[in-house]
Amino acid sequence: MAQFGKIDVADRDGWRREHSLQKNIIHVGSDPRNDIVLDVSHGSGVSPRHLQLIAVEGHGFRMVNIGNSDVAVGAVGERAVPPLGVLDIGSGERVKVGDFILTFHGGSGGASPTMSTGAATATGTTERTSGNIGLSVSFPNIQLSPNRPIDGVVIVRNLGDKTGAQFKIDIEGLEPEFYEIGPGPILFPGAEKAVSLRVHHPRKSDPSAGDHRIRIRATAPTAYPNDSATVTQLIRILPFHSHKMRLVIPE
Repeated sequence: MAQFGKIDVADRDGWRREHSLQKNIIHVGSDPRNDIVLDVSHGSGVSPRHLQLIAVEGHGFRMVNIGNSDVAVGAVGERAVPPLGVLDIGSGERVKVGDFILTFHGGSGGASPTMSTGAATATGTTERTSGNIGLSVSFPNIQLSPNRPIDGVVIVRNLGDKTGAQFKIDIEGLEPEFYEIGPGPILFPGAEKAVSLRVHHPRKSDPSAGDHRIRIRATAPTAYPNDSATVTQLIRILPFHSHKMRLVIPE
């Protein structure tokens, strides 16, 4: 199993626990179903699901604040990440979530973060903006194996002036049965929303193994009928071997 480093968690009273990070995407919050649970008995100010951490090789984690309050980053909390904000976290960084301090340490795995304006990147983040719509896609890896789906994040931004704009996210290049994506968000001007995207291996000959490009498109048909933002993402489908065995008993 890949090792992506570790996080030390401390509460306001000095209680401390170390968590090894062995997944590409990790969730942190007060709900017991999270990968890292910040228990209410040790501190307050934590949403049921507060952070999403995406492993990025050589650069720690890409942190998405999916909670309902700011997260403070730095030795004295000099940087604030608001709800739906995104920030890359490196080794040695301290993140304050409610009464808890999370300290990140080293690790390897995932992918190198690369920013672009519409061009496809193998992994990391691909970003595109139009007049009124911002769209970025973050994939921690591109290799799609039969036993391991790809978990990514799509972030949609309302760059226009329409209030309560309903956004729609479409995936092209894969049949709907091969992916799961969260609902398109309703956003006010200047707001953004992280939407989860999971891609499953087709486990059949079509599409064939190899490199494939998928297109992720964001629109707001009512608010911005003539506008859209599209990014192209490379995925690598690994071979799927299916075998049958027949037992023949000689007469």
